[in-house]
Amino acid sequence: MARQVRYRMIGLLFCGSVINYIDRVNISVAAPVMMQETGWPKDQFGWVFSIFLIGYALLQLPGGVIADRWSGRHVLTVAFLGFSLFTLLTPLGQWSFALLLVFRFFVGAFESMTFPATASMNSRWIPRQEFSRAHTLSISGITIGQMIAYPLTTWIILQSSWQMVFYVNAVMGFLWAAVWLWYATDTPRAHPRITEVEREYIEANIAPKPTTVLPLRLVFTTLPLLVIALAYMCFAYIGWLFLFWFPTYLVEARGLPLSIMGTVGIFVHGAAFCGLVGGGTLADWLLRRGWSPQFARARLGAIAMTLALPFLLAAATVPSVTVCVLFLILFYGLFTVALSGFATVAVEFSPHLAGAIFGLINTMGTFAGFLGPLTAGYMLAGTGNWMLPFFVSAGVGVVCATILYVVPVRPIQVEAFAPAVTVAQKAAR
Repeated sequence: MARQVRYRMIGLLFCGSVINYIDRVNISVAAPVMMQETGWPKDQFGWVFSIFLIGYALLQLPGGVIADRWSGRHVLTVAFLGFSLFTLLTPLGQWSFALLLVFRFFVGAFESMTFPATASMNSRWIPRQEFSRAHTLSISGITIGQMIAYPLTTWIILQSSWQMVFYVNAVMGFLWAAVWLWYATDTPRAHPRITEVEREYIEANIAPKPTTVLPLRLVFTTLPLLVIALAYMCFAYIGWLFLFWFPTYLVEARGLPLSIMGTVGIFVHGAAFCGLVGGGTLADWLLRRGWSPQFARARLGAIAMTLALPFLLAAATVPSVTVCVLFLILFYGLFTVALSGFATVAVEFSPHLAGAIFGLINTMGTFAGFLGPLTAGYMLAGTGNWMLPFFVSAGVGVVCATILYVVPVRPIQVEAFAPAVTVAQKAAR
């Protein structure tokens, strides 16, 4: 098949994102047991969640730049080996809170390189008319990983211990790095298994490589790009808060046993998978039919966010546990439609700086995400009111939707560098 190699690459990246998110969600699912065994309170444990995000902000942009200019293949290999090593060491943190913070910091630092490098890889492998669907599929493991993490982590804890969770996750990361290093290449031309037909099709439908290196300053001086990063800060505040505190909310505020909480997580994150891949597929469909990148990458997310927020507020206020869970499923499915735009917008600004652009967006989101779990921990420790984080998140979501509706999305214009035009676009003219 002509598509076989590039979609095997996408399949590998998908599996990598599954492992990546199992690795970062495991501690939130294990948190109630860890806090019970260690005696650490919620406000203190909030630092365990947030220190990960400090590390996660560290190498986003450098990882994207290195992937753009050197090798996304090698960046991803180093990232998986690094975060798997520190995941393996995490159980030692039970003896020292400071040591646990160090391990979680380095897990975050190595994981920070993965998604900018993935964006950079896909900008070289995936034609623009397929990009949204393929890229969102490659990162949709973030939802499948969470679906797997909930029942897998709870099962391992109930059958063995919370420490075993981290040993299992580390082994999965090491295995993926070995397979990736064996199969992947940075470009279609370098892949020994690709057919001539597929290689020519890909190269005819991606932006040609510029003759000189585009200046990195473009990433920091393009106002619409910085505004998109601001919107993602708002999105990430909600997303990280939900990711880390959602399991504890179900157990403590709604009274669900650990085993049932794991099952609920499957449905919530299954909805997120549908939102992410569905949003990317819809964006490709809109672009092929002449809709603007501004609508497909930004306004579509604004509409989805606007529809999602009422379900978030309703989930916090309804007395029925079943209805609460149903509203959370609807909220998270719509919420992740916006993520499909954030994940693919970099290629609209410049495919040759895709890793750096996504690195900047994700870095800004990580700084805001640091505040989400931390502020929620202090709100809960100070008031015991679970509604407060929900209502604060809804207010932040309104700001995000407003920005996405008005921000312009167009190729970066530079005097010395004309916007890249694909061979297919030239032929259409």
